[in-house]
Amino acid sequence: MKNKRRALSLTLSVFFLVVLAFPLFSQVRGKELYELLSKNRALISFEGISRIDWTPDGKAYYLYKDKTFQRIDAATGESSPLLDDEKIIAAFNRLSGKNLTVLPFNNFDFLEGGQKICFSFSHRAYIYDLSTGQMLFYFPQGEYGGVRGRMYSEVLSPDLTKRAYIEDYNLYVKDLNENEKALTTDGHKDLRNGYPDWVYPEELSQYEAFWWSPDSQKIAYMQFDENPVKLYPLVHDISPVPELEMQRYPKAGANNPIVRLFIVDVKTRKTVQLETGLDTNVYLFRGQWTPDGKIFTYQRMNRLQNLIELWAADPTTGKTRLIIADEDPCYVEADFDLTFLKDSDRFLWTSEKSGWNEIYLYDLSGMLIKQLTDAKLPVMRIEAVDEANGWVYFTGLENRGLESHLYRVKLDGTGFTRLTKEPGSHRINLSPEALFYTDTFSSFEKPRRVALHTADGTFVRELGNSTVTQKFKDLELIPPEHFTFKSADNKFDLDAVLYKPAHFDKNEKYPLIMTVYGGPGAKMIHNRYLMNDRNQALAQLGFIVLAIDHRGVSGRGKNFQNLMYMNLGQIELEDHVAAAKHVGNLPYVDETRVGITGGSYGGYMTCIALLKEPDVFHVGVAGAPVTDWRNYDSIYTERYMRRPQDNPEGYKEGSCLIYARNLKGHLFINHGAVDNNVHPGNTVQLVQELLKLNKKFDLMIYPEQRHGIRFLRYGEARIEYFIEHLKPDIHE
Repeated sequence: MKNKRRALSLTLSVFFLVVLAFPLFSQVRGKELYELLSKNRALISFEGISRIDWTPDGKAYYLYKDKTFQRIDAATGESSPLLDDEKIIAAFNRLSGKNLTVLPFNNFDFLEGGQKICFSFSHRAYIYDLSTGQMLFYFPQGEYGGVRGRMYSEVLSPDLTKRAYIEDYNLYVKDLNENEKALTTDGHKDLRNGYPDWVYPEELSQYEAFWWSPDSQKIAYMQFDENPVKLYPLVHDISPVPELEMQRYPKAGANNPIVRLFIVDVKTRKTVQLETGLDTNVYLFRGQWTPDGKIFTYQRMNRLQNLIELWAADPTTGKTRLIIADEDPCYVEADFDLTFLKDSDRFLWTSEKSGWNEIYLYDLSGMLIKQLTDAKLPVMRIEAVDEANGWVYFTGLENRGLESHLYRVKLDGTGFTRLTKEPGSHRINLSPEALFYTDTFSSFEKPRRVALHTADGTFVRELGNSTVTQKFKDLELIPPEHFTFKSADNKFDLDAVLYKPAHFDKNEKYPLIMTVYGGPGAKMIHNRYLMNDRNQALAQLGFIVLAIDHRGVSGRGKNFQNLMYMNLGQIELEDHVAAAKHVGNLPYVDETRVGITGGSYGGYMTCIALLKEPDVFHVGVAGAPVTDWRNYDSIYTERYMRRPQDNPEGYKEGSCLIYARNLKGHLFINHGAVDNNVHPGNTVQLVQELLKLNKKFDLMIYPEQRHGIRFLRYGEARIEYFIEHLKPDIHE
């Protein structure tokens, strides 16, 4: 009996120790749980390899560990040294005068198909020939900045003897012995040679503006004439003497930069201008040489953005000819894949002309050889072409765009196969020569894992997996709920995800917050792991949190996306209202306490929701909102709205300003003082309308902040505002 009592005592002691050890997690609620989820990413850890770099032959990948690089055979998993460290260190020490005993770098680039490597050390760039053991160095040019913090640097010629770069808006080349040559001399801030303006990178992803020919003899480049574009002021006034920044920014309906294309011979400096047509009110972009360097191609799109053309240029004469054209009754998305085959005569092109993004095989005469896919997925992008075996690998979307998968199809259009099987989101990293791929996968039910497969989809081995810690399990979070609801016109099923606090009680009434972005193609709902995302953290403060897809999102075909044409801010708001009412009918949601929040386009949606639907939305926190589409840039706005003079009613109905009189709830507007994307004038104009109507609202301006506000106070103030005005029961 004594031993039994002792055993019972020990058991109770252990029990109480366990209970006392875990209250931090099993009983965490409210603000503490919000903070824990927001900042403690280790609650779901990842073990193994999350990302790999492939060797140029595609047969292996390599990892940096213990100050050296290991080559991992993809098929067998066997490890061996990737480089001959001793030879590289010896060559480096001879050249630099150092006395190192380990590699002087922890990352590098393969050059010439793996024959050479390039690395940086102490402001020098080194090139090492793996076969001869020869090493050389040069002094690279300094980087220079562009849109959204993008940094530009010099570009090595394919033969590795020269590099091209931009300085003072002119194009230069320099050999490895520091001999410099200016290829252009007329450049200045408003005539940019090889250096893009603001709007082309932002809206066409045109960050590069010059391209070496494959033989290293020529460079094709874009010239941006900014003189027709209106200047807008941004004031940096955190010091007694403010600094005035003037930005060229083409607004909807106003003048765009004039873009010209040139090809310059690097040796002779002879320059030819490409014959791109008399109409300068077009978009010229996406320069690309054929593999043999005999033709330079580019894309041209009209100002309405409903016609896109692929053109071929003779690099010697500048004469051009049309290859193919695509047209849409509304607009074209300027993100077509163009992939040349090795013969330099055939190419793959993705097009939405059927209503779905599909892959087509053409020759350079413009003749359609074969439509390779007719899957109505749509295709996302071409990932690789294995010409030796005749396969094209590509990613695509399924199930209303919820799932992403890897597929392949033969170059003759046969053999269409989906390689990834499990429902969810698959991110693919194909090896060179398309021998293997890694699949980074997650779904609503399963956290991230990474696996290695052969090109035909055969599983090789797991590389890494997420570990949900016991501490995370002890938080007893409620999994987000995916569901569908009907669009406002009752014609479509739309996807949504709803989050509940861990302390959820079905007998209570909770305020609702909708997190939004909005806009054409802006899909919010994907079948991926959401247990520890930001919305889950927000819900722990006592909110029901809701994110939805609206009519016009991507992944459901071009006709579905065209539903938003000419009416930004209208049908997506109708669908957000429909979602709020759908969820508001749930017995645990208080439809009289509904909040909404988002930044950029989401800031616009927040403002127009509070102003146009004041009986549905009661509290809003907006970041950097567009308040009137006449204020935003030409390429984005006109793609979906045409010019203001073409669509006055659409611009009027999509403006926040005309609804200012309706404000009844609590609106909190946040804007960076020097935002060069969505100008602060957007907020100033709305503020003026609200003040004229004697409306009460809240405003925060953040000094020296661009489009992304970096101050911690922004996030804190957003949360405090919702707690103050939606009054959740936080259950602390």
